[in-house]
Amino acid sequence: MRRAYAFIILSSAGVACFSVVDVVYFTAAGYTLAFVGLMTAAFNLAVAASELPFAVLFDRYSTKLALQAGNLIRMVAFALFFLNLSPETLILAQVLAGLGVAATSGTANALVVNEIQSTTSDAMAAAFGRISYLVAAAGIVGGVVGVVLYSVEPRAIWLGAIGFFLAAAAVIFGFRDTRAERPEDSWRQYGAKVLRVVRMPAALLLVLANASAVAPFLLWQVKFDSYSIGFVLVGYLILNGATFLGPLLMSRFRVRTAHVAAVAIANVAAVVAFGLATEVWSIAISFFVHVMLHVVLVALASGLFHSGVENSVRATAGSAISLADSLVVAALAPLVGWIGQSFGLGWGIAVSCVTYVLVALLSLSRRNRAAARAAARAEDAAEHAAEDAADAAAKGMTDDSAEGRA
Repeated sequence: MRRAYAFIILSSAGVACFSVVDVVYFTAAGYTLAFVGLMTAAFNLAVAASELPFAVLFDRYSTKLALQAGNLIRMVAFALFFLNLSPETLILAQVLAGLGVAATSGTANALVVNEIQSTTSDAMAAAFGRISYLVAAAGIVGGVVGVVLYSVEPRAIWLGAIGFFLAAAAVIFGFRDTRAERPEDSWRQYGAKVLRVVRMPAALLLVLANASAVAPFLLWQVKFDSYSIGFVLVGYLILNGATFLGPLLMSRFRVRTAHVAAVAIANVAAVVAFGLATEVWSIAISFFVHVMLHVVLVALASGLFHSGVENSVRATAGSAISLADSLVVAALAPLVGWIGQSFGLGWGIAVSCVTYVLVALLSLSRRNRAAARAAARAEDAAEHAAEDAADAAAKGMTDDSAEGRA
């Protein structure tokens, strides 16, 4: 598990090295927010198209090969971003980056989650919280490196990312390759398991929870950069600090999977506050609260989902969620970019309020259905108990009567 954590840390630092300023980088290079939204859509469509093939490779053939392939493809994408030959090349780089993310998104987390002994939803949520700690800590380091590189030479952020991913590649070579937990499953059995998982109500809940932050996460750099590039670094530190503190909030205040709807509604308020904020302090505080609540929401939704997933299909199940999430983001990102450019950042950011409300409604609906099923089971149990009691009483009366005749 330590090697899996090391891979997650290094790859997260590599992503942070460029994602801390990537939107600022592209807009400074002369590209519009609408084009940035288009690139985001291309990235997510590529993720959606390739998630399942790589997840099947992980679950049924080789954990090591899936991670190696994804790591290599992402480094090629970073090299194309560095060259920045044309808009078409940037779109191609986004597609390649999407392929690389697809190869590693569900697989890296599956390496950790498969080792967890308890399969309860709250235990799974805690595991994803621990992964968030590592991602946040690595993001702070990588983000600082990225800002320093950007201030010296903007294109150097891509070279920094390549460096981190080369280190991650070295970690992968030290992995012990493993096969699927149950490789004897036929393809029909394997497909049936995956289909059962993606039909769970918690699957749609997790998809929308993942995609809900698309607007603030796409536009926050532009909002912070309106003050200074230094404030962008502050924003990135806020993002990762909130990601780190979110799981601590879950533990300290005993936030459980039953609280999904409340967390989602609280994030609606945080997103509105972030969109309306104009002062430095209000931007920083509202963004911090939003990110922290979003991290908690995703951890809770992930716990609900993965508690119903077998290890033998976990990577595929996670990638199926990522596929659907990518399609939602691919549809929303261009809309967010266009609204933000045409009507202002506040209106663009507000798009996420709709998805958070949907998450809350789905969660409440899921709880109501669960409560109804529990009530029905209790009623059936009471009826069976009453019938058993009546049968026992009748048997007792028969026995007494027989004894009297004797």
